[in-house]
Amino acid sequence: MRLCLLFIFFVTLASAQPPRLELEPRGFAPVDVQIPATSNEKLIEVTKAWANEYNNRRSTGNRRRGYDVTDETTNALTIHAYKRNAFFYRERGMAFNHSIDYSLRLNFYETYYTIQFTVESIYIDNDKLIESDIQDYFTSDGKLKEGYDELETSLEDNVNEIVESHYNFVINFR
Repeated sequence: MRLCLLFIFFVTLASAQPPRLELEPRGFAPVDVQIPATSNEKLIEVTKAWANEYNNRRSTGNRRRGYDVTDETTNALTIHAYKRNAFFYRERGMAFNHSIDYSLRLNFYETYYTIQFTVESIYIDNDKLIESDIQDYFTSDGKLKEGYDELETSLEDNVNEIVESHYNFVINFR
């Protein structure tokens, strides 16, 4: 009996894990996230509240504040925002920090949602736009170029912090 209850506990826990996005040569692939049944209307309302709280709380001391919600439908929306120090790498002993403009496309289906994270623009020194995108850091065969190893880890950590924050907000306030 105890073994059965323990099994049910772990299955439930495993099915309620926050999303984990992985950097690929073309960016981040969409991920489906399982959630308890919630109306799409409520998911959109909660997501807007999260965007407001997340972006305004984290923008202290940041010259670029806020977010935009676009492409809203009855079951989807896109959030556009800025992430300071989203990734870094070291070259010849010097660290280079980059900030990003990103979009977060969310499509809701009551028991799950699909999340698509896209890096729109990359900045150095927090506000200097550079003519580069994520694909530029990869070779033609899909491997990170030499010297950019920390880019993958740091960007994935920051992106996953954003999507996990959203997930936790939805789970706690649905």
